[in-house]
Amino acid sequence: MYKRQLYLGFKEKRGFIRPPGALVEEEFVYKCIRCGECIKICPASCLKPVPFEKGIFEWGTPHIIPRQAGCIRCLSCGTVCPTGAIQKIKREEIKIGTAKIERERCLVWTGKGDCLVCMEYCPVGAIFVDSRGRPVVNPEICTGCGLCEENCPVLGKAAIRVSNKGERRYHLSKK
Repeated sequence: MYKRQLYLGFKEKRGFIRPPGALVEEEFVYKCIRCGECIKICPASCLKPVPFEKGIFEWGTPHIIPRQAGCIRCLSCGTVCPTGAIQKIKREEIKIGTAKIERERCLVWTGKGDCLVCMEYCPVGAIFVDSRGRPVVNPEICTGCGLCEENCPVLGKAAIRVSNKGERRYHLSKK
């Protein structure tokens, strides 16, 4: 109980992209026992443990780094979590973040090439082209899976980036 009270006094948001069905951050870091079952079962290998230097309370908890691997929305993580830190949810409830195109890096927006890879990889149809043929993200449809960022051909930092903005998180008492 002392750990929970200590953490609840520490409200800084770190911006981690958590697995689909994750509890609100304060409850998530308290309930997650860092067993790694969700990381082991993930067929996309998108879940990685938070390193110690990113935060002592978050250390070892699963998060997604979309540039390395996006979430394929299989929902396996919620089926193996022994503590309920990751809840079982329906596919239509997934909202782990939102993608945003960085226009100054995007090949199409800068006129440096033809590319709609982000749109091709989006499993929910959240990316469309505007009247000039440039990719645009509909944040209402985007689930934040990160497949667009993972597959963006721009070297280094991707031209489309996912943040946890707009994420849907849960409480233990309700979904």
